[in-house]
Amino acid sequence: MLRLRLCSSHPVSGDNEHLGTSAPCISGPLGMQNRAIPDSSITASSTYSSYYPRNARLNIGNYGWRPRYTYVGHWIQVDLGKPTAVTGLTMQGRYYATSYYVRAFSVQHSLTADSNDWQSLSNDGGQAITFSLSNGAAKNVTFPMVPIARFIRILPSLWYGSCYNLRFEVLGCQVPDDGSIKLVDGDDERSGRVEIYHHGEGASWGTVCASDWDINDADVVCRQLDLGAAVQANKASEYGTGDLPVVMNKVACEGTESRLADCPFVCTAYQQCNNSDVAGVVCLPKLNTIRLVGGSNCSGRVEIYRNETWGTICDNKWDIDDATVVCRELGFSEAEEAKMGAYFGQGSGPVHMEGVACEGSEEALGDCPSQCWEESTCGHAQDAGVVCRYDDDNILGGIGAQ
Repeated sequence: MLRLRLCSSHPVSGDNEHLGTSAPCISGPLGMQNRAIPDSSITASSTYSSYYPRNARLNIGNYGWRPRYTYVGHWIQVDLGKPTAVTGLTMQGRYYATSYYVRAFSVQHSLTADSNDWQSLSNDGGQAITFSLSNGAAKNVTFPMVPIARFIRILPSLWYGSCYNLRFEVLGCQVPDDGSIKLVDGDDERSGRVEIYHHGEGASWGTVCASDWDINDADVVCRQLDLGAAVQANKASEYGTGDLPVVMNKVACEGTESRLADCPFVCTAYQQCNNSDVAGVVCLPKLNTIRLVGGSNCSGRVEIYRNETWGTICDNKWDIDDATVVCRELGFSEAEEAKMGAYFGQGSGPVHMEGVACEGSEEALGDCPSQCWEESTCGHAQDAGVVCRYDDDNILGGIGAQ
């Protein structure tokens, strides 16, 4: 008789975990040198004079951190803010590299920083690894095993000179939260194959079996992604199967859960699924979602989703304050122009807003006053548009462009 196991969720384990010998994302500096890691997140067992932990930033200043007493057992640690795949360190001594530098050190990692949660970075035999340095010049040190950790601690065990100074950078990449989901290979950002991330052994993305997949399950996916209600629960790998393992089967959401990982399901380790039947969804936009149409990734006709349809904005009283709110909502720093007269072409469907009167400080266009109780007299020849400022540092810029 086949026995099935129901899994209620995928919580992040309190135990430290390893990804193996590689990270699931592109490794790079995590923020010591560029100060993305705040001073308050850098602490140490002790400090000598003004050689504070906050000074231990790679290539910053001349000396870095120094402990109050020079003996084995002192440490400096960094709080990375969230579970992170840590691939290595860049180690550096004081400004002249020929003396007063760390010659050997070990590394500990933790998810919680509780005293019983620290684990040494170890080899396959369980022995703590000691890393060696030949001078104080900046040197990359790659970890043979990649831990998932929030806290990284460096413990010098040998140094050149009567004391040592230390500057460093932490290398790695922040992994998704346990139970994170995404839609892949869909027609837009609201449709696609459902993929879910789990911190368990192997720590990777996986797909969901479409067996018993229904609209309740799809609703939970759409809610977790902060989208509107689900309109389709796709069952037949309509968005492809991908190359990932199937990690959830027979999902049984009630439809009220906040995350897909909170729903009961059958673990695929106990019942395999034909990966030709991978689950997908189609979600509606949320009320007052906006997008840019007919332009570039940072410009276009403004459209807003209301009453289950996309519509345009009348350019009556449309100005730079209104455009600024639109651009900021889409992830840009500011607006360069407020366009009028269907500059980016005429839309179709209803005109949802007229007489928009943003102050410019609102977080979303839907928060701005407009002529709510009067039917718009505008035609699409008066469709409003925007040109947003595109910055290389923009993370979300263009998210709503069509």
